Amino acid sequence: MAWAKAITEIAVEQEEAFPTEEVILVEVPLRDIAEKVLRYYFEQTIFFALQQSSNPVKPPVMVTIAKQLITAYQARTGSMKPVKWFRSNIETVCSVEYQKAVSSTVKALKSDVSYRFLRIEGKEVEGVYQYQQKADSLFMQRGDLLTLKSNCLIVFDAINYRWTQMLENFNHSPRLSKKVRIIDEDQVRRKPLGKFAEFIEAENPECLCFLCGEIIEAETPAIDHVIPWSYLYSDDLWNLVFAHQSCNSSKSNVIPSEDMILRLEARNQALLDHLKENAKLNKHVSDLDLAIESNLVRKFWISCQG
Repeated sequence: MAWAKAITEIAVEQEEAFPTEEVILVEVPLRDIAEKVLRYYFEQTIFFALQQSSNPVKPPVMVTIAKQLITAYQARTGSMKPVKWFRSNIETVCSVEYQKAVSSTVKALKSDVSYRFLRIEGKEVEGVYQYQQKADSLFMQRGDLLTLKSNCLIVFDAINYRWTQMLENFNHSPRLSKKVRIIDEDQVRRKPLGKFAEFIEAENPECLCFLCGEIIEAETPAIDHVIPWSYLYSDDLWNLVFAHQSCNSSKSNVIPSEDMILRLEARNQALLDHLKENAKLNKHVSDLDLAIESNLVRKFWISCQG
């Protein structure tokens, strides 16, 4: 999917590179494809940690390459916060690691991807592109690239749909189609959580940190997703608690322990009882009630481990 998406994106970008009718075959360097493929896996991994194969112990080479680059970037910047590729300046921040990752991606594309699109169900398919195995470039008809460009929105939607179908085999994560599609947007927008503070405080007026248990003093409490946002891709009162800013940052995308889940379930019931006693009823309270009735905390906690 990443291979087809990268070629389509290159077609959109390259029209000006062959403005005359004289150009029939257009060279597409594998390095150009590799840079885009690396970006797709980097963003899907750093934001949502999506599993790309049936064997979590032996992930695809591209996932390993992306994770290594993410680790280097987070170590260099000192931040675990997910960031969009084009805002990361990663080519400069981790120039050596980036060049190594691109080279490794080119190698992976040569050995295990580039030739696959030339055969379907064991039969050779003509007219897709011309590629000599282990070569550094492939060649496409100018007209085919222009057709890809003019139909790019349909092609991107089809690729994202098929990629989502594939991911559904390996992930129990909700909203997969939205997670795949969101990577195409300029930024992954996360909404402010301040509106939940009054509800959380109703049950926790002492502002105790849910993660360490200590009182939060001399700082504004962070509002933390107990089950990571990168898994749920949603802000729900039943999953939000107060935490120290430092505790929240260090927790990152770690899946909570069962003890933490038990404490969250108890907190939710106490919070719901308090809100009902004080006649605070709105959408968030209704969602909290439904989450308890449907046992959503435990269901999502179990599935996010699978």
